[in-house]
This record gives sequence, C-alpha cells and structure tokens, in this order.
Amino acid sequence: TATGFCRDCSKLVCDKCTEIHQAWEDFTTHQIVPIQDVEADAANLIPPKKVLYCPKHKGKKLKIYCETCNELICSNCTIRLHQGHHYDVISDTFPEHKREILDQLEPVKHHLATVDQALHTFDARSREIQDQKAAIQEEIHVRIDQLHQVLEQRRTGLIGQLDQLTQHKVKTLAAQRD
Repeated sequence: TATGFCRDCSKLVCDKCTEIHQAWEDFTTHQIVPIQDVEADAANLIPPKKVLYCPKHKGKKLKIYCETCNELICSNCTIRLHQGHHYDVISDTFPEHKREILDQLEPVKHHLATVDQALHTFDARSREIQDQKAAIQEEIHVRIDQLHQVLEQRRTGLIGQLDQLTQHKVKTLAAQRD
C-alpha cells in the first residue's frame, strides 16, 4: 500500500520502497513525501527545480501541454509536430490537471482500506491453510502408524497360528510314523 511519493522518481512508494530509498546510496538524496501531503497538495508531485527537456528538440524546455496528445511539448513541437492541436502553457493547465488527479485519487483512497483488509484476510487464510496442512500431515502419520501396528499384530498372530499348525501336523505325522 502506498504510504508516500518519491518526488525524484515520480512514483508512489510503500514502506518497503521507502526503506530501500534510505538504504541505497543512489536514492538517499531522493525526497519522499508522505501520501497525505501528496493528497493535500498535488504540487508535491512535481520534483523541485527539475527542468524537463524535449527529447525531439535538443535544449528546448517542455513548457507546453498538448491536450490532443496528452503530453508535454516544447515550442518547436507546436510548430512542427502538433500543428492544429489544442495546447496550452503548463502553468495555465496545471490547476485543472491537479483537480483531475485529486478527483481520480478519491475513489482510490476509498478502496485502499478494502484492499488492505483483503490482504490481511488473504494472509490469515494462508496461515490457516498452512496450519491445517500440518495438522492433516500429523493425522496421516498417526493413522499410518496405527495401521502398521495392526498389520504387525496380524503378522505376529498369523505366524503364531502357522507355527501351531506346523507343530500339530509334525506331531501328527510323527505319531503316525511310530
């Protein structure tokens, strides 16, 4: 479950990911914002002082948002690649997109508790199944041991009967011979 947002990676992070960020040297300078702060102020989603450059036009800053393509573009892109598209300066469109993001977060926040509960239920059921497996294995061992005892008693009894029968026949034959 997401508990924070890494402003440098621009990703939601759980407690484990936060630990990794704190432990790994490459990530120790990353800023992780608590999820509550992100929900309260979507501006935290944008890394501080990070300038984005156009991958198509070297050295050109991405300052325009193309609504048609749903992507950031530079001024050269508006002329060459996005002619006739609907676009606006990022600073003007940001409040609207911030509101949209926050609106989309609302249903997700309501589902977080449900997902957490489902995970806890899953974990509890998994432990319960493992416990049942151990109990059934023990029961199998006990039953097999009991069957071995019964078979051993039966073997002893049959061998005893065979010995008695053999002795009786040998005596009978001996008596007939005499």
